[in-house]
Amino acid sequence: MKSARLLERIVGLTNSIGVKFFVLLVVLLMLSFGIITYVNIYFFTNLYREDVVNNAVQVSNLIKRATYNSMLENRRDDLTNTILSLGKEEIFEGIRIYNKAGAIAFSDRIEERGQIADKQAEQCYVCHAEEPAKGVVPTKDRTRILQSPDGYRILGMINPIENEPVCYNASCHAHSPKEKLLGILDVKLSLEKGDRSIVDTRDKMLLYSFILILLTALVKGAFVRKMIHSPIKKLNDATKEVANLNLDHKVDIHSRDELGNLAYSFNKMTYHLKEANQAVQDWSTQLESRVQEKTRELEKTQSQLIVAEKMAAMGELSAMVAHEINNPLSGILSYAKLSSRYLAREGVDSETLESVKKNLTFISNETKRCGNIVKNLLLFARKTSGDFKEERLHRIIDNSAAVIDHSIKMKELTLLKEFDDGDDSLQCDAGGIQQILVALIINAIEATSPGGKITIATDCRTERIRVSVADDGRGIPADVLPHIFEPFFSTKVKSTGLGLSVVYGIVEQHGGTIQVDSTVNQGTTFTVFLPRVSPQKKGQQDNGPLPNPERRGAQDGQ
Repeated sequence: MKSARLLERIVGLTNSIGVKFFVLLVVLLMLSFGIITYVNIYFFTNLYREDVVNNAVQVSNLIKRATYNSMLENRRDDLTNTILSLGKEEIFEGIRIYNKAGAIAFSDRIEERGQIADKQAEQCYVCHAEEPAKGVVPTKDRTRILQSPDGYRILGMINPIENEPVCYNASCHAHSPKEKLLGILDVKLSLEKGDRSIVDTRDKMLLYSFILILLTALVKGAFVRKMIHSPIKKLNDATKEVANLNLDHKVDIHSRDELGNLAYSFNKMTYHLKEANQAVQDWSTQLESRVQEKTRELEKTQSQLIVAEKMAAMGELSAMVAHEINNPLSGILSYAKLSSRYLAREGVDSETLESVKKNLTFISNETKRCGNIVKNLLLFARKTSGDFKEERLHRIIDNSAAVIDHSIKMKELTLLKEFDDGDDSLQCDAGGIQQILVALIINAIEATSPGGKITIATDCRTERIRVSVADDGRGIPADVLPHIFEPFFSTKVKSTGLGLSVVYGIVEQHGGTIQVDSTVNQGTTFTVFLPRVSPQKKGQQDNGPLPNPERRGAQDGQ
């Protein structure tokens, strides 16, 4: 866990703008100071080398002048002593004077006197690289760098001893004026102290540069952290807080630079966002209250529509029932008057009494017929409480069919019931379901021609019970089909247009769905899917199991 957090923190640092900027500054500092240090060391070394060469030339000329009189007057002992005295200085690694034949005439080392120098030796090669030897050697070619046995460097300097007029005119040892060189002064100077000084200076410059880079990096790092990293981190944290809808968070940056202005703008933005969010919440609360109020009004209006449609349906049913009852009542009235006339005669015989008896039987049957019609009408018109109870779908279908049975017979239609053998129990408002079925069957009656067929079918083998009402009537046109459930929409002249919209509302109240399939001149099928458990009691399922449908059916059959 700790390693994961450490890795996450390292990744976070590598992605930080402040860290990237600090790394860039350090790299630029190292490059700039490195280049400056290199250039300084380079020029310092070259300057030192030039000074060493110049000093070597001066020292060689100084020795040459110090021995000038001794060589001019041929005082060999004085010349030897001078060279031996100079050779004792630490700076000198060797002082030799070669004559024109290449022999060592004088040296700070007595054992070297008389030795003949090889033309390929390092002190001779400059002049004798090609034959004949150079008469005059440039100053820059007179020096050479050697390595001592102890590992330090040695600067060799050759200084030609030229034949001057004072030399070839002297009485002590005359030289021919044609000779250009009388010999060569070879001086070797130790560079140990100088090189050590260069190394020490270089090391000090590198150390001071490193210290300066480190101090500058620390100062700039502190500046970047204070002026860039910390403000950006505060702004980043503030954006996360705002993303989490914490609009009370403020960015604590009080500088007057761009980041300070950005923080001020951010705080101002969050303040306005908070006001806007509060306004939206207030408006949402008001909207929710208004929606609830309108919903209650719509529910009330829907209830009124249901009652209005029911009253309209009752009006249609009342007209049908009045027409249906009128026939048996006319027969009852006629047979009652006829029976009264028979009984008013004197001397009523047995044949007359038999006729009266038949008339009374007819009157009794017709009276029962009228009673059944009124009973079914009252059953349909009875106002239900809207309570959802355990009901039998097939029983509700039978009651609904009984209400419009007379209309089916009057139009000479055939009503088929195709009931499924499964459990038909469900929790519902029986009156509402009966109203759905009666409305659908009445629509089917109106759409079907005499001699047609209406089929009521059920499927009770699934979680949702299906009941369909199908006819083989004229069907519904395709352009009308999407609008049939809209309130007050109707293609009939004498219709309120509320029937199917009320049916749709009752189906929704039961948590069900309704579908319609129709083909012009082939028929229409309305299919209603109803859940076995009502929406009002669905939340009560956890309190206990529903009654066993099979057991309930067995009890109903007892």
